[in-house]
Amino acid sequence: MKAGFTESSLRRLLADTGVRVTMMDCLTKGLPGVTSPETFDPALRAMLPFDALDPPDEETCLRSAEALEAPCLNVSLFRGRPVPLAEMADAIGGLCRRAAARGVTIALEFYPDSGLPDLDFALGVVRTCGESNCGITLDVWHLARSGGTVEDVRRLPPGVIAGVQLSDRVPPPPGSAYVPFSGRRMPGEGELPLGDILRAAVTNSPRLSAEIEVLNDELRKLPTDIVAARIAAALARWRATL
Repeated sequence: MKAGFTESSLRRLLADTGVRVTMMDCLTKGLPGVTSPETFDPALRAMLPFDALDPPDEETCLRSAEALEAPCLNVSLFRGRPVPLAEMADAIGGLCRRAAARGVTIALEFYPDSGLPDLDFALGVVRTCGESNCGITLDVWHLARSGGTVEDVRRLPPGVIAGVQLSDRVPPPPGSAYVPFSGRRMPGEGELPLGDILRAAVTNSPRLSAEIEVLNDELRKLPTDIVAARIAAALARWRATL
């Protein structure tokens, strides 16, 4: 592996520092409707990290999940074109069966302008493929952007939520152009009903994990350790209000 680490040494490093990998993020390659990053707008390409421009394939993602003992692999069809539900479910079903052989759950991250455009479509894929290790990633930012509500989360079948991605949001002015990977706020610094959403999600899946995913122009310019410290402080402030 890169940087002189082996799989066993990475696991040992995680154990020594008390870090647990709860989700691999993410598989974007080799699924129906996925478009090549080469077709993206140049401004968007300039914003993306290298692994988004040259994403890892299924085998690499599953091997990484195994190596780091991550129970879940997120699937994101960024900028993917719409395809029929049956076609998507067939492809996801095959992926789930291959992942199950390695003890990995597949989580579908829905968002507008992708091959998984909203919560209803993602749930349709889960139901149609029928695999027990297929669930949904509930990104609260995309839930709001796609018109989803707390009630939609409450109505989900028990146990279908495989993971939560938290950030906060202030709705942009009507007609504003959407800019990917920007505009997200720290939990508690926007207008989303995060407490209600998280309670509904935990009721659905009591053992799920929640990740913080705050993407904005300010944080992108800062060193990783500073970003982590800011997010931890914001999360502590928000949790104190619950």
